[in-house]
Amino acid sequence: MTDPVHEDGICGEPATTGAACAGTGWRVEWATGDLIDGTARAAGHADRVRSVATTVVDGSAVAVTGGEDEAVLVWDLATGERMGDALPARGSVWAVVTTVVDGRPVAVVADPDTSAQSWDLTGRRPVAGLVGGAWAAATAVVEGRPVVLTGGSAPWLQMWDPATGEPLGDLVGDLSTGRVGAVVAVATAVMDGHPKAVTLHDDSTVHVWDLAERRHQGRVLPPAGGSGQRVSLSAAVVDGRLVAVTGGWDGRVQVWDVATRTEVTRRAPLTAHTGPVWALATAVVGGRPLVVTGGEDRTVRVRTWPPTDTWARIRCSPRR
Repeated sequence: MTDPVHEDGICGEPATTGAACAGTGWRVEWATGDLIDGTARAAGHADRVRSVATTVVDGSAVAVTGGEDEAVLVWDLATGERMGDALPARGSVWAVVTTVVDGRPVAVVADPDTSAQSWDLTGRRPVAGLVGGAWAAATAVVEGRPVVLTGGSAPWLQMWDPATGEPLGDLVGDLSTGRVGAVVAVATAVMDGHPKAVTLHDDSTVHVWDLAERRHQGRVLPPAGGSGQRVSLSAAVVDGRLVAVTGGWDGRVQVWDVATRTEVTRRAPLTAHTGPVWALATAVVGGRPLVVTGGEDRTVRVRTWPPTDTWARIRCSPRR
């Protein structure tokens, strides 16, 4: 996994300790689950929050959140304060992602029914949109150009320009190899200079796509049902290899080598939650790949792989 922005700026410790990162201003409390300077106490949405993304606006680190209350909110991560009025949405927001266009931070907001819309976060103005709802979204850079990928009820990915709304082509699966279902999650990574997308579909299959060539490269994982159903997805590059990370209905987290279609974690499964794993993210901490997961059991868990210690846990019980 490569993360030149954060690799030297984040520190984490096993579940038995907390740590402070010199020079970063961030304090990580994996052990206690304590809130950081109260910022996580910020409230503003009137319904479930379905997506969150981060970026930098006018030199300040911010979080952009979207929810089922048809609102998109921007938060200052240093103060925990909401920044300005809500950005309007046409429906329940299922996906929020960020990118940079001509040096300006842009958020892309997608709802499942009507549209995907990009917003200039500096000027708080709509930039471009794409008609048609989306269940999932991701950003990438293809041939030096920022692009947005959106997917939904159709068995393909739409690629478009967040600055103009110009469609850049649909990435359609090879139906001769079997059914390609609706896209429920998409993640991107750069492998040997080539931008790739990894997608999770409604039949629990995982597929890989070459974004520069606009083509489907095949199915990585077959369907899985019952307790083995996959419900969340992330992607990363580890030791020069593209991997997909999936979270399951049964609480398992699995890491897959995309090229060989084999499970990296087969001998040491990352079983961490007592229910479905709804959220996944990857990072590099101390030079080691790390997975952060959120589950139905109201915990956030953190672990490296190959695993060396027990899961760190952040309990997310509601405050009273």
